[in-house]
Amino acid sequence: MALRDELLKPIWHAFTALDLDKSGKVSKSQLKVLSHNLCTVMRIPHDPVALEEHFKHDDQGPVSTQGYMPYLNKFILDKVQDNFDRQDFNRMCWTLCARKNLNRTHLLISDEDSFKIWCIFNFLSEEKYPLAIVTEEIEYFLRKLTEAMGISWVEERFEDYKLELSIKQQSLSAWELITLVGTGTFSKGMDCQTLSMGITEVFHELILDVFKQVGIRPIYISISWHDVDINHITVLHVTVVDG
Repeated sequence: MALRDELLKPIWHAFTALDLDKSGKVSKSQLKVLSHNLCTVMRIPHDPVALEEHFKHDDQGPVSTQGYMPYLNKFILDKVQDNFDRQDFNRMCWTLCARKNLNRTHLLISDEDSFKIWCIFNFLSEEKYPLAIVTEEIEYFLRKLTEAMGISWVEERFEDYKLELSIKQQSLSAWELITLVGTGTFSKGMDCQTLSMGITEVFHELILDVFKQVGIRPIYISISWHDVDINHITVLHVTVVDG
């Protein structure tokens, strides 16, 4: 997975978390904070004047040249180098989106384990937005998790779940995947510590070890944002309102 594509997924989570009412509007003050945090964690000199200039004519609603994506590309992603701590970057984006989206009710796992599943989701999800993880990759992750916990894979249980999933949507969001794993659906009879250790082992294999080498996702290669006409990525086109 290319560095830019890898970074876009956590940024997408962070950005959409700022759109509290799903109206497509994000205040300029929020964009300033997000941009500053991204530049800081990725060791990029931050130019607040460039942000003001980019949005100075934005009073007629979102258009392709005045959305956040062109700014993100030109002033941040085009300047990024692979010289920063990926986990610091992931944690910054996670902090922004988890407080809005993470439902801790009935979870048997810690916030740290939820963060690790979120990172695994970003690694395995297709580069199509809104991000989702499809059935084959759900199975891939769950097989690795059960192996890490030292328990047998029950094919019938997953087939039943896959049938249930196909009736609904055939994919899961990051938060749905966290709920699936965190409520013990596929780890019945195992204690919380064993589940946590299994999550950590898969996290190390798929995320931390990949940071040390050129990582290729094991199942799918999909389109990325720069292959898509930016005029049609509505989730990253925003109306900037002073705030």
